[in-house]
Amino acid sequence: MSGAFGTKLTARKVGLIALFAAIAVAIALQTPPANAPKAMIGLAIVAFTVALWATTVLPALHSGALFFALALATAVAPTIPLLSGFWSNAAALVFGGLVIGGAAERSGLGRFVARGLMGGLATYPRLITGILVGSGALSFLVPTTMGRLAITIPILIAAAKEAGYAPGSRGYNGMILTAVAGNYLTSYAVLPSNLTNIIALGALEGLGGPTIQYGYYLLMCLPVLGIVKGVLFVAAICLLFRAPPPQIAAVGDSPNILGAPARRLAMLLAVTVLLWVTDFIHHIKPGWIALAAGLFCLVPALGLARVEELVDVNKFTSVFSLAAVLGVATVLTASGAGAMIAAGLTTFVPPSGASPDHGFMLIAIAASAIAACATIVGSIAIVTPTLPGIEAATGLPITAGLIAELVGLQSVFFAFEAVPMMVGLMMGKVATSAATRLLIPLAITGLLIIAPLQIGWLKLLGVMP
Repeated sequence: MSGAFGTKLTARKVGLIALFAAIAVAIALQTPPANAPKAMIGLAIVAFTVALWATTVLPALHSGALFFALALATAVAPTIPLLSGFWSNAAALVFGGLVIGGAAERSGLGRFVARGLMGGLATYPRLITGILVGSGALSFLVPTTMGRLAITIPILIAAAKEAGYAPGSRGYNGMILTAVAGNYLTSYAVLPSNLTNIIALGALEGLGGPTIQYGYYLLMCLPVLGIVKGVLFVAAICLLFRAPPPQIAAVGDSPNILGAPARRLAMLLAVTVLLWVTDFIHHIKPGWIALAAGLFCLVPALGLARVEELVDVNKFTSVFSLAAVLGVATVLTASGAGAMIAAGLTTFVPPSGASPDHGFMLIAIAASAIAACATIVGSIAIVTPTLPGIEAATGLPITAGLIAELVGLQSVFFAFEAVPMMVGLMMGKVATSAATRLLIPLAITGLLIIAPLQIGWLKLLGVMP
């Protein structure tokens, strides 16, 4: 890749693209279901796009552009729904979050928070724990993973250098992966801090499901999806990316002073968080709150952000990539490919006698497996419509079914499944192979350990029978 919009194509990359295209053509030529004549075309386009994302033979922006070109050319989905990701609540959350993240970096608030939470950590396990706790605290302040990455990654790159961890070393990779993968995975515990949560809840509400409020969601998810998952993550990093203690304090020796712009941004974020917490009163979606806060940062007198930052290429690439990932779900739904896969999923539900525990594990495993092939958003589009049927067959309440889906989506096998992780790895210059080495065992333990613990916690709360 030679730049934001350029890429260097080697013979290997061309060969892989040709192979993926041939497989996609073979899928498209298969006989579709009678009630969904474009199902195989939709499945072929999604398979081709996911293969490009999985192997990173093309930058995410180029892969997304190819996806939209193929989907529009074949009319596999209505144009407006296909492109709606550009003006969705999720896109507003990303854009607003990136502006807030830039303001936090420029004002020094992000550095102040990160240094305060990570300073004085003399051992590698404590350093990793401090990064995870610090970025986790930011999950309550900055509404998107990518916004938090804009704050933490530049600090951690400099901190890794001060600590004696060279780029590509186990210590360096461990620090960056903690800020990227660790924060993303544990942020499932906080409702507005992860786009997956917002998209999944929106899909459930679209089916007539209940609206889950901030505090209730936090109670259901924080103990297991947040705290237990965090403990497992730190253990995995310290085992797989073992490194010597940092040579010096990883946050530097300069004074950690909160200036006037940072104090103004802290007040703005306090109001923003208050609006998120009280969403049960005003019913304004988190994305629009984040976008309003981001635009407020542009007020010249505040000195938090400049108008020209709105046209930053990285922001455009992030929103475009998100729209493409959301478009995958639209293609799967509109073409009938998602319903075809969902029909296959329901065959795993016994006609009678299945328990709520069976339904929970079925949803979690299916969501994780499908996300590995169709991305997390694609998995939501496929799995969420099956929740009412699984509720009827197993007695699993639909709210618990949604939590089961999130447990599965938290069990990520590959970085391409989630746009924030793709972006974070590029920002931190960490190879996807290093991420895969970490994610696969975490995904397995997520299904074997996190899922049963989550079942027990929901039963304790009375959410599951």
